[in-house]
Amino acid sequence: MENNPKSSFANVTIRGTFWSYLSVYTGKLLVFISTIILARLLSKSDFGVVGYAFIVTSFLDALNGLGIGPALIYHKDEPETADTAFWLGLAVGIGLFVLTWFLAPYIGDYFHDERAVTVVRIMVLVYPISALGNVNSIYLAKRLDFRKKFIPEVSYALVKGLVSVAMAFLGFGYWSQVWGQVIANGASVVVAKVVNPWKPSLRFSRPIAKSMLKYGLNIVVLDTLANLLNNADYLFIGRYLGTEALGVYTLGFRIPDMVLTQFARIVSEVIFPVYVKMRDNAESLNRNFARSLQYVSLITIPMGLGIALTAEPFVLAFFTDKWVEAIPVIRAIAIYALLLSLFRNAGSFYKAQGRPEVLTYLTIVRLAILLPALWFTLSRYQSIVAVAWVQAAVAFISGVLSLVVAGRMFHISSREILVQFIPATISGLLMSVVVAGLLHCIPDWHPLVQLVLAVLAGAVVYLGTLYLQGPQRMRDIAGIVRNAMKGV
Repeated sequence: MENNPKSSFANVTIRGTFWSYLSVYTGKLLVFISTIILARLLSKSDFGVVGYAFIVTSFLDALNGLGIGPALIYHKDEPETADTAFWLGLAVGIGLFVLTWFLAPYIGDYFHDERAVTVVRIMVLVYPISALGNVNSIYLAKRLDFRKKFIPEVSYALVKGLVSVAMAFLGFGYWSQVWGQVIANGASVVVAKVVNPWKPSLRFSRPIAKSMLKYGLNIVVLDTLANLLNNADYLFIGRYLGTEALGVYTLGFRIPDMVLTQFARIVSEVIFPVYVKMRDNAESLNRNFARSLQYVSLITIPMGLGIALTAEPFVLAFFTDKWVEAIPVIRAIAIYALLLSLFRNAGSFYKAQGRPEVLTYLTIVRLAILLPALWFTLSRYQSIVAVAWVQAAVAFISGVLSLVVAGRMFHISSREILVQFIPATISGLLMSVVVAGLLHCIPDWHPLVQLVLAVLAGAVVYLGTLYLQGPQRMRDIAGIVRNAMKGV
C-alpha cells in the first residue's frame, strides 16, 4: 500500500472497481444484447420457467462453498489453506447437486409446474462445475488482481450469451437459458485455470478447515437470509400469480439489477479485501468507510433515478410493447436497487471488522418486515408492481437501520454519514425534474430518441449541478481517478 492512506485507499478501490466494473459490464452488455434477442424469441412463460431455476439457485448460492470464498480472503496465507478450501468447496458443490436432484419434485409441486423439476436439476450442475475453479478466481481477488479476474468473468458472459441465443434460434425455448448458464460456467472454469494456473494438491488441514468454516458459517447464514430476502418476491409471485407474471417481473427486475445492484456488489467485493488490509487502523478505516458512501452515491443516485424516469422509452425501444407491463416494475425496482446500493458497503465494513454476525441480525429484522408485507400485498392487490414498491420501502427502512448501527458501533456520527449523500441527492433531484419535464414535452417522439435526449440532458444537468455545489471536490475526484487509472 502507498504511504498516503487516502490515496492508497482510493487508488486500490478505483483500480479494482474499474476492472471489476469493466468485467461485469462488458459481460452485462453481452447479456443485455442477448436479453433483447431472447425477449423477442421467447415467451413470458419461458422467462417464468427459467425464473423457477434462478430462484432455487439463488438460495443454493448461499450454501455453495460454505462461505469459503470470504474466509479464504480473510485468513492469512498458509501452505495448506488453498488446498483445504478447494476440497471443501468441491464437496459442497457435489452435495448441493445431489440434494437438489432429490428435492426437485417438491420444488415442482410448490410452483404447480412439472417443468420446474427437470429445469432445476440441470441448472444445479453449475455447482460441481464452478467448484473446480473457485479457488483460482478467489485468489485473484485476494491479491487484488482484478485485471486478471476480468478475463474468466467476461468469458462466462460471452459464452452464456452465444449459447443461449443460438439455442433460442434453434427452437429450444427456455432450455436455451438453462444450458447457456451451465456451459458458460464450464468455460469460465477453464479460463480461470489458464489465467491463474493454480492446482490443488491432496493436502487437507482439519484445523484450517475448522477455522474457515467457523468464519464462513456466519457468511452462509447471512447469505441464506439475504437470498431469502432477495427472492421472497419471486417465491410469492411464482406460486400465486403464475409463470407469465413471474416472467414479466423477472425481466423488469433484470435491468435495474444489471446496472445498479451489480455495481454495488462490485464495489463491495473490491472494498472488502481493502478494508481487511486496513482493519488494524480503526481511524483510517472509519474515515474511508464514510468517504466510500459518498463515492458510491455520486454514481448510483443518478443511475437509479435515471432508470426510473426513462423506463418507458427504454422498454419500448428495446423490448417492444410486448413487455409494456414491465415498465412500472422497472421504475419501482430502480428505486429499490438505488437504496440497496447506498447502504451495501456497511456489510463489507462489518465483515472486515470480524463482525459478520451483525449483518445476520439486521437481515433477520429486514425479513421480519418484508415477508408479512409481501404476503399482505399479494393477498390484497395481486400485483407485481405493488410487490416491487414493497421491496423499495423495506430496503429504505433496513438500509437506514444498518447505517445507524454501524455509526453507533464504530463511533461514526450520523451527521458524518448523512452529509456524504447531500451532493448527489441535490444534483439527482434537479436532474429528475429536468428529465421528467423533457419527456413530458416529447411524448410522441420515437422511444429511442426520447431515451437518448433524456440521458444526455440528465448527464449535463447532474454533472453541472455537482460542479456548482463544489468545484474543488469535482477536481479532487477527477485527480484521484486519474492517478488511480495510471496503474490500470
